[in-house]
Amino acid sequence: MSDMSTELAVEKRHPIQVVAKRTGLTADVLRVWEKRYAVVEPGRSSGGHRLYSDRDVEHLGLLHRAVTAGRRISRVADLPVADLKALVRDDDDAAVERRREVEQTLSAAPTVHLAACLRAVEALDARGLEKSLMRAAVALSAPMLLEDVLGPLLQSIGESWEDGKLSPGQEHLATAVIRRVLESLANSAMPGADAPGLVVATPTGQIHEFGALFVSAAAATQGWRVTYLGTDLPATDIADVARGTSASAIAVSLVFPQDDPRVAEQLRQLRAEIGPAMPILAGGRAAESYREAIDASGSRIVSSLADLYATLASIEDSRVPV
Repeated sequence: MSDMSTELAVEKRHPIQVVAKRTGLTADVLRVWEKRYAVVEPGRSSGGHRLYSDRDVEHLGLLHRAVTAGRRISRVADLPVADLKALVRDDDDAAVERRREVEQTLSAAPTVHLAACLRAVEALDARGLEKSLMRAAVALSAPMLLEDVLGPLLQSIGESWEDGKLSPGQEHLATAVIRRVLESLANSAMPGADAPGLVVATPTGQIHEFGALFVSAAAATQGWRVTYLGTDLPATDIADVARGTSASAIAVSLVFPQDDPRVAEQLRQLRAEIGPAMPILAGGRAAESYREAIDASGSRIVSSLADLYATLASIEDSRVPV
């Protein structure tokens, strides 16, 4: 650098208004930083106004970028300019990487999100699974998230568990994370005061809750007021809650086992308790195994998410206005 350039770099010639525009800092912040952290030492004009050099402007601009990236001014105020430049460069690189990840997430097909979730389950990576599901939730609509990611993920986990390909640790890890995501979906819905009510549970002997949680989230995203009761619940208790909440329908999930003789009796008892008018929806991978019992109880098998949406819409349309 020439002597003239050096002289210009250190010459106190910029008023505070110019520095504020060049750095993005307000004049008030500049004064506070000078007083509290002595980040620069401005000169004074003949009239007593603050004046700053090119180096001051560069230093203040770097500090502003560091603080904007999330760093505390008290931690970076004393750093040499060279170290501050390196820190800001690292922050800029990280921001570029984050933007790239967001762009990839938003453009990724549902199958990409599903594959990432399955890899995380296999690797016992709870954080990775939750992160993958959150990315999918950002990129996809609620129906797409349920149908193209969570639904296939649940099916894959269920089949692997039955085949013995999934360890207890993998199954419990996936259960905990997916439960949180489904509960978040259900709880984020804001049904109206006059929304139809749906009671969701699994009957006695059915201890797998994913199907019931899935239905709860799906119904909630369609504007239903969902009451989720959990698993292994006697028919009398399900009926009591349905009456107590003035529900418009009941949904039961049948996943495993596929040959429990108690299911037929539970469905029969549930129908007897609530009467012939209230719809009972039965779904889950084991539902077809109980078709005879489902038909005998006047219930209806819901075989897909689209079928569930259509059935709920039909029930809602048939409600008697209050």
